[in-house]
Amino acid sequence: MLSLQERLGQGDTILLDGATGTELQRRQIPTPLPLWSAAALINQPEAVRQIHLDYLAAGADILTANSFRTYRRTLARAGLGDRAQTLTYRAATLAIQARRDAGLRSSVLIAGSMSPLEDCYAPHLTPTRPSARLSTTRWRATSRRPGWT
Repeated sequence: MLSLQERLGQGDTILLDGATGTELQRRQIPTPLPLWSAAALINQPEAVRQIHLDYLAAGADILTANSFRTYRRTLARAGLGDRAQTLTYRAATLAIQARRDAGLRSSVLIAGSMSPLEDCYAPHLTPTRPSARLSTTRWRATSRRPGWT
């Protein structure tokens, strides 16, 4: 199996999956703020796995883990800050399980998804640079577990 870099070097077209949060909403799965798509990791993880399977059936070469809202900072607003690591891990694990269940172990890549640190892009809500760096560093450390490749 060729690596992503090799495939791109050959001029291959690489298909990324679609938006998980939007697909959850289309399937009428609740996505309340501040958790938004992360709520499904808690309440309906099987739906997240099924969305991944559906994207694979549609030909996706890269699955995006439903980690968009698993920052400790975001989860803390819902009283779930201590679950950031668990939910980020669950997001990646569901994508990995879907890849395995579809029989595509090595040919499909898993990508993480990082959200803005606030619910919008309003400049006055932007965290300080050190705060943003700490949040991002924590998330990246959580998302880089052995066995996720």
